[in-house]
Amino acid sequence: MADAAKAGNGAAVVRPLGPAKVTLQFVAVGNAPLMKRTKFTVSGQDQLSVVYKFLRKQLRLKDNESLFVYCNSSFAPSPDQRLSSLFEVPFVELPH
Repeated sequence: MADAAKAGNGAAVVRPLGPAKVTLQFVAVGNAPLMKRTKFTVSGQDQLSVVYKFLRKQLRLKDNESLFVYCNSSFAPSPDQRLSSLFEVPFVELPH
């Protein structure tokens, strides 16, 4: 893609937000049912709610059954968050 700023036409350069595809790995915790396949590649532009629907279908969960999804076993992102934005979460490096 040509850089529009170098072309001098005043158009903005459009860059995709985050990765186009992301790979998710699911790990069952406690007495959660196991999945035959645990790694899936999905669009980075999808919202986490798409993952919730997918997991409910795969695990055959009813609407009244609880489903908890955590990122790196540390926090539960909101259902409207884009998957690509989860890859952009900064981390804090502690001084030695």
